[in-house]
Amino acid sequence: MLSGFAQDRSSHEIGFITGSASFTTDYGQRYNFRANIGGNVGMGVGLIYYLNFTDYRYRWNQRTNYFNEHFRVRTELSYMSAKLDHFGKYVDPSQTSLEADKLRAMHGKTQIINFGAQLEFHWVDIVDFGSRRIPDLKWSPYLSAGAMVDYYKPELKSDMGDWEQDISVIYQKWRVPGAISVKPNFTMSATLGLGTRHKLGEYSDILIEARWQYFFSNFIDGLNAKDDPANKYNDWLLWVHVGYTYYLN
Repeated sequence: MLSGFAQDRSSHEIGFITGSASFTTDYGQRYNFRANIGGNVGMGVGLIYYLNFTDYRYRWNQRTNYFNEHFRVRTELSYMSAKLDHFGKYVDPSQTSLEADKLRAMHGKTQIINFGAQLEFHWVDIVDFGSRRIPDLKWSPYLSAGAMVDYYKPELKSDMGDWEQDISVIYQKWRVPGAISVKPNFTMSATLGLGTRHKLGEYSDILIEARWQYFFSNFIDGLNAKDDPANKYNDWLLWVHVGYTYYLN
């Protein structure tokens, strides 16, 4: 048993992340900047844990292999939410039809809890960066990919009245049966990220990351007009965040 512990070269970190999340959903016109990037933006926070396959702090001179020294696993529990509105030419003030009024009157909200893991690839050797023995090595850029289990809770309201009592206040393409579901549910998502670490102190780093998250459901926002030709993709988001990590060993 003692020899088993002696061979364990893993190391661990904990930390947190926070930042803004831009939601791309059925709210808003496709390819419209405010609908896809600038408008439906919320906040997110999360707790993170890292498993490193090498003990870079205490065995800096005991090299292992390329995978151990360039890859690490991050697990995450995070929460994010955003208010959702329609943007684009269909709600422009120049549109004076009743259907345009119904679009302008629609307001949504969604809340998401994510739990999952990502594999990170670091260009810089993790041992060299983590050991702090190369003073000029202050940045560690990386790519990440992973999967999440997601609990989502959408909401929908209309300024024109209670849509659950009178569906006519909703824009036409969501008046068909099954096009609206505001029941909380679970789904999964895939993530791709690009980020970098920066040395903060002997035992800690800060990180900056942009991450794309694609959901395997189109009901994250509560809307899914399946018969609409414009409804080609599931909901997704871009989360830009900063974080802090602390070395446990």
